[in-house]
Amino acid sequence: MCYVTATELKNNLSLYLEKADVEDVYVTKNNKVVCVLISPQLKALYDAERMIAGLEIPEEAKKKDYKELIGEVIEEKCGY
Repeated sequence: MCYVTATELKNNLSLYLEKADVEDVYVTKNNKVVCVLISPQLKALYDAERMIAGLEIPEEAKKKDYKELIGEVIEEKCGY
């Protein structure tokens, strides 16, 4: 997790876009978080985890590898 001011982001955008590939980048203005930069892959993973958390998971799905299950949920729900 990384915090950066809006001015710092503007001055070094490419650096923070690279950082967003591996961690969330929280952008602040007047000491308040105003947005978060996140990679599409991490967003899809977070979305899938939220979907799974709210679902009753069938027994056969519990036997699958976690990454395989996440991939199936992403593919089914998000079209990735």
